[in-house]
Amino acid sequence: MTIGERLKIAREKLNYSQEYVSKVVGTHRTTIGKYENNECLPSLDIIMKLIILYKEDANYILYGKSRKILNIDNVSNQVIDKIYYILSKDSRIDL
Repeated sequence: MTIGERLKIAREKLNYSQEYVSKVVGTHRTTIGKYENNECLPSLDIIMKLIILYKEDANYILYGKSRKILNIDNVSNQVIDKIYYILSKDSRIDL
């Protein structure tokens, strides 16, 4: 799957029109279509705006690979510090 295909899937998942997306990121509607049809690649600035707008993982949009993300909003800092400590002791994990 290409970057353009992943961008289109992400947009459609949120039921956003190309017109709406183009206004939010500051480009023309046809340009969004060109991104999605792999006719051209978005600039780094635009790709970051799209990732934020679509609430997608950058690794997924750019490479098709997704990292698992845990919601830690309700986890205390003490517990988070312990998790980081444990993970830092495992040489197989890159923090």
